[in-house]
Amino acid sequence: MSTIWRLAFPADAISQAAYVQAIEEEAGALTAFETVPNGPWLVEAFFDTKPDLGRLAPLIFKAAKDLGRSVPSLAVEELPERDWLAENRASFPPLEIARFYVYGSHVSRPVPAGAWPVALDASIAFGSGEHATTKGCLRAISDLAKRKKIRRVLDLGCGSGILSIGAARAWPARVLASDIDPDSANLARENVRRNGLAARIEVRASAGFAKLGRTQARYDLVLANILARPLTQLAARLAGAVAPGGTLVLSGLLAEQETWIRAVYRLHGMVFCGRIAHQGWHTLRFMKR
Repeated sequence: MSTIWRLAFPADAISQAAYVQAIEEEAGALTAFETVPNGPWLVEAFFDTKPDLGRLAPLIFKAAKDLGRSVPSLAVEELPERDWLAENRASFPPLEIARFYVYGSHVSRPVPAGAWPVALDASIAFGSGEHATTKGCLRAISDLAKRKKIRRVLDLGCGSGILSIGAARAWPARVLASDIDPDSANLARENVRRNGLAARIEVRASAGFAKLGRTQARYDLVLANILARPLTQLAARLAGAVAPGGTLVLSGLLAEQETWIRAVYRLHGMVFCGRIAHQGWHTLRFMKR
């Protein structure tokens, strides 16, 4: 068991997404939820040491200013020692997202008939299936599976491995997954093994494309659920990795960032095919000319 620090502050349906994006790389875990139906939201960030407000507050305040919101009041508290990982798993219910059934190790009920099972514990890595961007990507995979055959997949910024596992459930494809964080890559490997997919999913720790070898025009499907700025910085490599006629799915961007991302990827020969919008976040689908 360990001590956990909590940072909490109010938000609304639009600003909560911006706040989460602003501090998601700083926090060990993040949640955002309505305190009452159609009412105020609460953003909670959790840390294993006392959060540095001198570093975090400017990020939150800038996000508020950019949206024209009042600066939120920040509350920090040390939570009592408890087995937070066990409690988190116990409170993580199975999720049915399109054809996918995402569930943790504590769930014993059978997988629904016809569902694609994704068994994982997100733990330290992003990707439990609860975040709007993950849901958007899983829905995009499910929709794409109805009309396209995919043989090769690249999942850049794989986190827990949820999208890689989802792609391997949707098609008999080979998947290369990578994450900049070695701990996340290790966890993704564990989740891949748990799902019996180690023969088809390879996981590497890599900063961007640094350790992925030759990727030019190799993949029928490229998935990148990261953040808007790295999506623009990696645009040439991500677009270049998509085979002609292939699909690129991007997420981790707010609704107001869509125009920016679409413009960047248009310059790299990608044709916009549609979006999935959820809770202020957009998942975009492109096709390679």
